[in-house]
Amino acid sequence: AVTESPTQAATKPVTTVTNKPTAPKTTAAQTAASTKPAPTVTQKPTSAPTSAPTTQPVKTDSQSGTFVFTVYGWGHGVGMSQEGAISMANSGKSYKKILSHYYPGTTLKADSSVPETVNYGGTDYGLVEYLCKTSYREIGNSAPKEAIKAQIVAIYTFAKTYNFVVDSSRHAFSAGWEYENTATHKACLEVLGMSGAEDTPKPEYVDYNGSPAFTCYFASSAGKTVSANSVWGGNYAYLSGGSSSPETVEKSTFTVSSEDMKRMILAYDPNIVLGDDPSQWLKIVSHDSTVNSDTGYVSIIKVGNKEMRGNHFRGEVCDYKIRSHCFSIKYIPD
Repeated sequence: AVTESPTQAATKPVTTVTNKPTAPKTTAAQTAASTKPAPTVTQKPTSAPTSAPTTQPVKTDSQSGTFVFTVYGWGHGVGMSQEGAISMANSGKSYKKILSHYYPGTTLKADSSVPETVNYGGTDYGLVEYLCKTSYREIGNSAPKEAIKAQIVAIYTFAKTYNFVVDSSRHAFSAGWEYENTATHKACLEVLGMSGAEDTPKPEYVDYNGSPAFTCYFASSAGKTVSANSVWGGNYAYLSGGSSSPETVEKSTFTVSSEDMKRMILAYDPNIVLGDDPSQWLKIVSHDSTVNSDTGYVSIIKVGNKEMRGNHFRGEVCDYKIRSHCFSIKYIPD
């Protein structure tokens, strides 16, 4: 999940490239920040948001009750779905088709300036080692070859946007993994046009209008991707959302008591005002229609007297205990 939260508004979101571990992947989950200004492009909305809240309030004078979140997908929903890439590869699609599907309007371009090493977390790694150890933690060694290749190109492109100096908070990495002669290593050599370590790598990167694209990715979608603008702000024509994703949608629930929800909210911001009725604490203000007309990726949620983006609520208030910001909420009083 390449990125869960940018550090600067209207800048490129940071990268921790996956929200859910597939294979041995950790969460670089949704963290981080980026500093590259967002390209100036026209943003098209994923779908018309609805102003109808999906919270189902139940009137009660008691502050004792439970919030139940019904959640779809895993991750921020922007860019390439890793489970979707795996499904596309299993149906015979090439890594080029996968990349063009999730980053529409981009092209693959041969890199004429290839680094010998990538500095990750203050340590220099050979290019092949860096790509393999990152891909392993992000999509796993058991993924189909074309999905691994798509992941490797996305990782290379991401590192290129940072001039191949990448902070360790940006994405997952398995420093101790023995990658040589694995499926990931073989796919990496193939996508780099190498037959062995003695060959010169010839990498491709995802290009948009003459610059490397922000190739964010995440674990699994709620059926479609969502726009970067609605999640982080900033305009990316190739991350405008609405791309169908062919994997089976994961559905999960997160249940939390009203006491714990209050504690989480006030730990995030002690100045938020919560009334006496917990059923009124959380109100979904707008969302797209990824699941149906009543449920989708939450653009804006009102928490007490404060509005915030849905993915920000998920990460900063709920500490990513909610797998994605495609959710509905129900309050059940005791």
